[in-house]
Amino acid sequence: MTPIPLSQWADRNGIPRRTAYNWAKNGKLNVPIHRTLTGRLVVLDDEDQIPGEAHPFVAAYAEALSLPVGAHLGDLHHSPVLETWGADLYDTVADDLRPVVLQLALTAACARPKRDVWWRLSDWLGRVELADWYAATGFPQVAALVQDRQPITDQESYLDWWPCGVGSHQFWQDFDAAATQAAKDATLGPPEGNDAVSWLSENSLPDNFAIAGRRESLRNRLDKLAGTTTGHEQIPTIPDRSDLWSLRGMYPEPAWALARPYTRRTAVEICAIVGWDPEAPAPPDGHPLREIGYRACLHAAEAALVPHVHDAHMREIEAFRRIALGRPW
Repeated sequence: MTPIPLSQWADRNGIPRRTAYNWAKNGKLNVPIHRTLTGRLVVLDDEDQIPGEAHPFVAAYAEALSLPVGAHLGDLHHSPVLETWGADLYDTVADDLRPVVLQLALTAACARPKRDVWWRLSDWLGRVELADWYAATGFPQVAALVQDRQPITDQESYLDWWPCGVGSHQFWQDFDAAATQAAKDATLGPPEGNDAVSWLSENSLPDNFAIAGRRESLRNRLDKLAGTTTGHEQIPTIPDRSDLWSLRGMYPEPAWALARPYTRRTAVEICAIVGWDPEAPAPPDGHPLREIGYRACLHAAEAALVPHVHDAHMREIEAFRRIALGRPW
């Protein structure tokens, strides 16, 4: 049966509503209750109905649609893409941002057809956010190469304008060269030497930073949707696993550039601590410089990127809201 408001349950059982709310607040109510996304307290029929078995975002989305979890495949206002994306975003952000992501379930449940979601997400990943990421990390000249590209609105425009697709081969090469040159011009490119500090700092640059264009989890989750059919739409086979994998290569240059000063300073300090000449070649396997230096430098790189990753998550939350509501960039 459908959960009922606590006030209605109190009326049915001859209990003053204020008393029922006090019991719920103090944990003394002898029935299972749940607070909805809008803050209402509802009484569940039994323990099996308590949300928890489903992913929190999936459960929140079903609740926002007023449908049981898993029973919304034919609902015109449900989008498997938004559900998958929301679940991945929830798992990725810091714990304090998770309630914000859950609120997106209400936005995702808005009463509008969601047939454009797949392409708008593709457009955001491969154009809007790619440009924003380079602009936010201090490389506006590279961002400008992406900003004026045509938006992706359907399968045909995807084949023409996906930034690392066959139709954009020359753009991809030009973009990669420009990103490399921009980092070099800012004296943030890879070092030319082969000394211990350079070796340690370069090997400690992070490969997995949790922004949308680099997230392995998002790539794998979206790949499972490619080519699937729901009750009211068919999701095209693109972008699939390989398309999203290729996109990853367009995002890391700013992160590596920003992290290099931090990894180098840390590497110099570790060399001094373990007594290794920083200008000498890297030591053999098993040496303390390798054992403790890598982890210390990786921590330095990840710490340097924290504010940029947070900003990227906030942009992703905003992009989710705009795509769900059908609003322009």
